[in-house]
Amino acid sequence: MKIHYLKHLICLFQILAFIAGISGCKESSRQYSEITENDVLAMMDEVEKATLKKDLDGVIKHMAPFVVINITMAADNSTLMPQRVQISRNQYAEELRNFFAKRSYHDYRIENAEITISEHRRSAMTEADIVEVTVMDEKETRTTTHQKSVLEIIDGKILVTSLNAVIFTSE
Repeated sequence: MKIHYLKHLICLFQILAFIAGISGCKESSRQYSEITENDVLAMMDEVEKATLKKDLDGVIKHMAPFVVINITMAADNSTLMPQRVQISRNQYAEELRNFFAKRSYHDYRIENAEITISEHRRSAMTEADIVEVTVMDEKETRTTTHQKSVLEIIDGKILVTSLNAVIFTSE
């Protein structure tokens, strides 16, 4: 069961890359004092490019060192309980490294994306559905993930501080 779960967890990391990317900027020297929707949209584009290039550092650099990542695997049938796990930034980086090494094909699209900027403009919340097709070890996996993330300005940088993802798989 753990191998099955880890396989799906690896698929999630591409999705996490999307969220990680919304927390960075093209100019690493820029100091943010507020978050705008345009910043978030530009960051989504940046992480997509880093992900397609299998640029691990380009993806994880935008996550706070203390980021909390909660992943829930929806049960394959209604008699099973969902599986939940919490991982650290370092665990995420290692899984993403493995995912980049093993994937032979990956495609995804973002649907129903919403960005909510806080009143004080120092934090934001994103919510989206990510539809993916991944091929690893000659096996195709299709997933839909609903995820929410929190972004905050920390030391002048926009960083992901919290990520919650619920993964639904159909193979």
